[in-house]
Amino acid sequence: MADQIKLTLTLDAALAARLSTMAADQGCSAEELAAECVAQHLEVAIRHRVLIERAERIDAAILDMAQTVDELGAPSGAIDLTKVCRYRQNGGDRDATADLVG
Repeated sequence: MADQIKLTLTLDAALAARLSTMAADQGCSAEELAAECVAQHLEVAIRHRVLIERAERIDAAILDMAQTVDELGAPSGAIDLTKVCRYRQNGGDRDATADLVG
């Protein structure tokens, strides 16, 4: 893959004038400033997409956990549901801290 890819950018006249003014203030060409802006925007868009994908995976995992809990809650004589969750109400002679720690 090439180190650089050439793109053509078409701007309306007012925006192009603002870009030229800002580039002159920054001491660079309008083309350099536009390329930097596009690169920054693409980086933000890529990061946003990664965050969305992670959120979707987390949602799917939460749904799987909820379905598992629902299945565990179904009537069954073979499973002692008091042993399933390590976070349970105080059992009497044990203190609440021990229940939270395990």
